[in-house]
Amino acid sequence: MPANTKDRKVNKNLPLPFNIEAERSVLGALIRSATETDDIISALTDDDFYDAKNKIVYHAIYNLVNEGTKVDITSLTNYLDVQMKALPNIGGVEFLRELSEEYLGEVNTRAYLKILQDDSLARSLIYTLDDCIEGFNGTVNDISQYVADCENSVLKVTQRRRVAEFVDTNAIVNQITQRLSKAKAKTKVNQYCTGITTGFLSLDKVTTGWQPGSLIIIGARPSVGKTALTINLMYNAASLMDRPIAFFSLEMDAADIGIRMLSMCSQINSRNIQTGELSPDDWSALDAGYNNLRRLKIFVDDTPSQKLNDIKTKCKKLKATNPDLGAVYIDYLGLITTNAKLGEISKTQEIGEITKQLKQLARELEVPVICLAQLSRANEKESRMPVLSDLRDSGSIEQDADQVLFIHREDYQKQGKQSSEKSAQEASRPFDGNPDDDSPQGNAVPTTIVVAKNRNGQTRNIQLIFMKNIGKFVELEHENKE
Repeated sequence: MPANTKDRKVNKNLPLPFNIEAERSVLGALIRSATETDDIISALTDDDFYDAKNKIVYHAIYNLVNEGTKVDITSLTNYLDVQMKALPNIGGVEFLRELSEEYLGEVNTRAYLKILQDDSLARSLIYTLDDCIEGFNGTVNDISQYVADCENSVLKVTQRRRVAEFVDTNAIVNQITQRLSKAKAKTKVNQYCTGITTGFLSLDKVTTGWQPGSLIIIGARPSVGKTALTINLMYNAASLMDRPIAFFSLEMDAADIGIRMLSMCSQINSRNIQTGELSPDDWSALDAGYNNLRRLKIFVDDTPSQKLNDIKTKCKKLKATNPDLGAVYIDYLGLITTNAKLGEISKTQEIGEITKQLKQLARELEVPVICLAQLSRANEKESRMPVLSDLRDSGSIEQDADQVLFIHREDYQKQGKQSSEKSAQEASRPFDGNPDDDSPQGNAVPTTIVVAKNRNGQTRNIQLIFMKNIGKFVELEHENKE
């Protein structure tokens, strides 16, 4: 919040909003009505008053209240005269009497208080935007950082109107009812999902879908299928719920992502799509796949190794143009960078700051943020299911995340025992199309989704089948049964 209004210099063509009548009425209420004092004092500061005399009077009232002294004309006159030496500056005791006459009752005071707050907010926004303009001198070294700083400054101003207050249980129940009503109206996928569907009934049963404001971490070793699962999840959400979806791919370009989605929805081997070795039936299936993809609202950003501030800025812009934004997917955590210089902070500290801000972003946009992460080699070496401590550079990942899921494949671990590096490379190659191949390169690969953390629900393992030739995950039939 800016300091004194009189000290601010802004473009003279920008009129500063204020309402002297509202300011005087609120001060009158503070002098005349003890029942409204606490609420007004908790809602205002000196700088919310534009008029210099009104600012001085409010400052005196604020100090009297903090001292536990009853506020009236007598105590206020004494404080302004003895403590502040400012009584002559406001026009003496006569000015205080005039203010007391401005009190028009509780209802009017509430209305004037809102006017006063709105005008103060508008002035703060003008000051902030003016500072942003003044701060741009044409020689900004990092334009992305400059934009992010300006955006954060504006956000701090707007958040002044979102100061939390006590909420009773009746209001909480109403909020829940409204949220469920919206979820019911938007979600016709299954009876278990109250958020953004995963597209897998068994997983929705456990998670109830991705909830607004949640941070979900999906972890796995390289080449196990993190990106493939994420593409499945975002495709399912976009197609089943008809909601816009954002996908940040920090290591694959948009065309490769498109080929994977096309392979999945057309059920054509991705290698054949890349090489063009397609039969007439394949071309027909591809045409149907093209049509499916065209109707989806999936926004892919394939900028490599993006800065965290850029991701946040792009998400906010996308939310502004697509208010119904369903979810944000990021592939992956380890490739996000910050503005910290090399050596300033450890990698663990940097990852902790990233997850903290991603969680804040999820809450601010009221959408789930799903971010991929790599695991250490511990579970691979020990031939076991992954656990939370396997998260690489974990720091606060476990703390910030509302849900943590792991992808586990027995075939991958068996390959690791035989020849870790060579097998990992082989496992990442597209399947050759032979449905009878039951080798580690085979089509249907059993995959376990480990729900290791679920802040508002149970943890359990979900069994899926990974169709490697088309990059598609499917459920086992028994997983859908009660």
